[in-house]
Amino acid sequence: MSSAPAAATPPQTVVVERAHLLLDTLPVSALTNATVAAIAVGLLGGGKPGHGLAVWGGLMLALQGLRLLLWLLWRHAGTEAMGAAAQRRRLAQLRAAAWATAAFWGVLSVALYPADALSQSILAFILAGISGAAVAGLAFDAWTSAVFICAVVLPLMLRLLFTGTAVSLAMGLLVCVYLAYLLAAVRRGQSQFLQLLDWRTRAEAASASARQQARQNAALATANQLGATASDPATFFAAVCAAAVEQTGVSAASVLQRAPSPATGLTVVAQAAAAPQQIAGAAAQLAWDADAAQFLLDDGCLLGVLPLHSQGEVVALLQASGRPPAGEDWALRDWLYSLAASLDRGLQGIWQRQRIARLQKLYRALMSEGEVVLQSRSAEDMVARTCERLTQEAQFHAAWLARPDAQGVFVVLARAGEGASQLDHFRVHLGDTNRSPLVLRVWDTAKVQVCNDLLQAQTMEPWRRSLARYRWHAALAAPVRRGDRLWGVLVFTSAQAHDFDGQTIALCEQVAALLGYGLDELDAKERLSALQRAEAHRARHDTLTGLPNRYALEQHLPAVIARAKKLGSAFALCMIDLDGFKRINDTWGHSAGDRVLRELARRLQGVRRQHDYLARLGGDEFIVVMEDISPQEVQARFAHSVARLRQAVAAPFDVAPGVQLPMDMSLGVASYPVDAQDAQTLMRLADKAMYAVKSAKSAAHACGAPNG
Repeated sequence: MSSAPAAATPPQTVVVERAHLLLDTLPVSALTNATVAAIAVGLLGGGKPGHGLAVWGGLMLALQGLRLLLWLLWRHAGTEAMGAAAQRRRLAQLRAAAWATAAFWGVLSVALYPADALSQSILAFILAGISGAAVAGLAFDAWTSAVFICAVVLPLMLRLLFTGTAVSLAMGLLVCVYLAYLLAAVRRGQSQFLQLLDWRTRAEAASASARQQARQNAALATANQLGATASDPATFFAAVCAAAVEQTGVSAASVLQRAPSPATGLTVVAQAAAAPQQIAGAAAQLAWDADAAQFLLDDGCLLGVLPLHSQGEVVALLQASGRPPAGEDWALRDWLYSLAASLDRGLQGIWQRQRIARLQKLYRALMSEGEVVLQSRSAEDMVARTCERLTQEAQFHAAWLARPDAQGVFVVLARAGEGASQLDHFRVHLGDTNRSPLVLRVWDTAKVQVCNDLLQAQTMEPWRRSLARYRWHAALAAPVRRGDRLWGVLVFTSAQAHDFDGQTIALCEQVAALLGYGLDELDAKERLSALQRAEAHRARHDTLTGLPNRYALEQHLPAVIARAKKLGSAFALCMIDLDGFKRINDTWGHSAGDRVLRELARRLQGVRRQHDYLARLGGDEFIVVMEDISPQEVQARFAHSVARLRQAVAAPFDVAPGVQLPMDMSLGVASYPVDAQDAQTLMRLADKAMYAVKSAKSAAHACGAPNG
């Protein structure tokens, strides 16, 4: 009598719904049957057997009371919370209670059938009404309604047919037709119930699907919004996983990345789940290596592992698990594909924002490098400040500069940033057979060298542990030229793999080039400064003897006078002229005279006091300024100093090979403040005194007196 439920409604759902409706209709059914039973006892009470009918009525009322008691006990215990077996037992118990009621009605036709025609007609009317009520109230359950009707109507129909009278036969046929009608109504009611239940199930499924799709779309919108604002991938991953679990009902969501060491495999970098989610090792490894999504369906639970990309390469995996409705795992798969696409877009946005920020910082570092070039006073200072600016303003993980020494060993001249201390153990030689270090490759090619994934590069295996420890994931090495030759290698490191794109490489090259220009500028400044110092020295010194010249003396004397005036001391200015010097030039040439003057300058420097100032005025004239003499000691000190100066000509001079000549000098002295208090007067008085001595010598020589 029952028809199979439509495919949209699971059989267990039909069981739950029937049990629920039977329980809901139970009080009305019990009261109706009790009321009709009481009416039947009242109407048929005059017939035979009267006592049996009263007993039947009492039992019927007791049965309906028991049904009401069951309703009171079960009405608050929802069948949805029961297990499948308990739900089926509950339905069977409710059906049994209804069938028992029908059996009691059938007893009237079997054991308590009245004898007179009027009572028989009343009984037939009552049973027909009860059967009709059963069809109206129990049509949703074909078994319950059909069994109820048959248990009530069949005994009556058989009793009428077996009575054998014309009236009973006619009534029996009518009851037979009525039974067929009732069964057809039951069938139709059952079909309508299942159709309505199917529509409701489909509507609920569609509503649930719409709500789930709305939640999934909200989660995708959240992921897109987070991707548009997130500053780093780790925060982005954590927020998206949390949104996926909270908004869509996915049981777990996590993001996996490869550990720095290949032996470690995949690690969880973000996770949201009711319980820790295990890494699907084989599926995750296959998803990473094949760059293709992997799905596993186990006992109704779908596990998906999808690759996430940045700059066209797999950088992480999205792992999510959930329990979709039966046969609808495709919807969860499609959503996971959409979520992975949102994560890819978010990673692209983060990379672009980080790239723009890095380029802006690098531009600022490039501009500030000009300040470094202008403000640095030495190459060491310039290189050190450049490395510091690159790590502070451009936010490179580390920056350092190295160049080979005389033995070909690369020496780190400056370093800054995280992990730069490991460079204290940096040992690379120009003659190393392993040419994988970037500094060697730059030195070999004089071009920029880049490694955008140091931890995965096979050539970096010897240094992988230290690189992973300090998070040196990418590096760029640029040549630094100084004076049109390769002078050093500037290295930039980043904590993010694939950080050096075309624009970044170009800017790093400009930084290295600007550093080279700065070093050239320092060299040019140093050359100019040396030239200026040489010119200043030449302007103030005699080219033949190296002694201060007249210009230097004129600048020196005002300072000497100022000191003497401040200290209340005296000083003497002694002018020296070499006697007979013209004869040396005329006889042995100017070269011989130059040798004599250089030798005299050397001897005068040897006999002067430490603080005396010795200068050459020109020709064979020299000046000695003797400071720090008290006014009381002027004469004694002058005499002693003059005696020392005369020692300079005590030994003969070499004027030519094998030719030595004795020489003498004439000295004129003027003292401050006794003789004069200004430089010009002191010079004039000393010159006058010197020529007076020279004239006295000439007069004595003319008279034949010895020199004195």
